[in-house]
Amino acid sequence: MAQVITVDSAAGLRAAATEMDGVYEAVSHTVTTLYETLTRLGDPICAVPSGTSGSASATVVSSTDSTRPPWATDATGCKFATGASGYVAMSVDLLQGGFDLAQTLAEFAKGMRQAADGLQGADEYSARR
Repeated sequence: MAQVITVDSAAGLRAAATEMDGVYEAVSHTVTTLYETLTRLGDPICAVPSGTSGSASATVVSSTDSTRPPWATDATGCKFATGASGYVAMSVDLLQGGFDLAQTLAEFAKGMRQAADGLQGADEYSARR
């Protein structure tokens, strides 16, 4: 069964897109700050913009070698950090999810603006007929 979405006006949709931009900015800032803090502490994580998509840059997160990880490099430290459910893999997944969420929010805002433009264009076309 299809959902019905009601839009009162193009201006209302643009206002909602502006709010969505604010959510994008907040999420993006939070994830970037977390990444930068972890990196300063020696986490072997790398986040690289991979181009642009919509109004946000896509970011790819991966692990790198660190000469100074914030955990011990003995057997216990290696067990903590490595493996599919180790700290490094979980950190990469968490940060990738955060960057992806921010990008998705930016794309939502862009889509909302495009929908508002389409709605306004349809209204203007109808008014001329």
